[in-house]
Amino acid sequence: MEKFVNAPARLSVMGSFVFLILSFPLGLLYFIVTVTGLSVGLGTIVIWVGLPILFITLLCVRGMAEIERRMVSSLLHVPVSYQWRHQRETGRGFLRRFGGILRDPYTWTSTIYMLLKMPLGVASFSLALTLSIVSVSLTLLPLVYLVNLFVDSILLANGISAHSILIPYFIEIHGSFDLLMFARTFIGVPLGIVLWIITRYVLKGLALFSGELAKALLGPGEYIPQPHQDRQYVAPVMMQEQRANVD
Repeated sequence: MEKFVNAPARLSVMGSFVFLILSFPLGLLYFIVTVTGLSVGLGTIVIWVGLPILFITLLCVRGMAEIERRMVSSLLHVPVSYQWRHQRETGRGFLRRFGGILRDPYTWTSTIYMLLKMPLGVASFSLALTLSIVSVSLTLLPLVYLVNLFVDSILLANGISAHSILIPYFIEIHGSFDLLMFARTFIGVPLGIVLWIITRYVLKGLALFSGELAKALLGPGEYIPQPHQDRQYVAPVMMQEQRANVD
């Protein structure tokens, strides 16, 4: 509860909206790559073709996890700490590298995240888009009435029958300006403002949940790179934590 209350202080509405809108196409891509790769790899493992397919799929999962981690950090400002650790091993072959990835729990938590991303992305995309459109439409309902009236007048001038219905049996346009109908549109303005305030917190709540899920499943992991890579890389978040401990 405390995290949700403090969410407006560190989450922006635009960043949350962009992240939630992107969740659906990215979640669909993650799901297709993960499920297809694992299915084909496991299905052909008996003829050894599945081993390189699984290896490439898991590397793709780790790459997609890196993309997701950067999106969470940049758009949601939720720090997701991570670490690349080097271990020297001479003569590492394909099987040893593959075994190293399989032994890393980060590989499997990332895979779970890729599978969960699609249903979460569908829900996030639907709520973010629907609530935003409805709240903005209600707030700008008087302007919507005038635009529809202008369009209908053009259609009528060209001999085309036009009849717009904004709210059935409440706000309708019959080709000419109606002061009563126009006055009714202002009822939607306060409703739209209230709904937008609620939408802001819903967006931030969904974004915060997505960020915490990414932080839990895409957090500190271990990856053993190629033998020629001699550097140890630690993410800025981890470096800041180390400095704080030294101080």
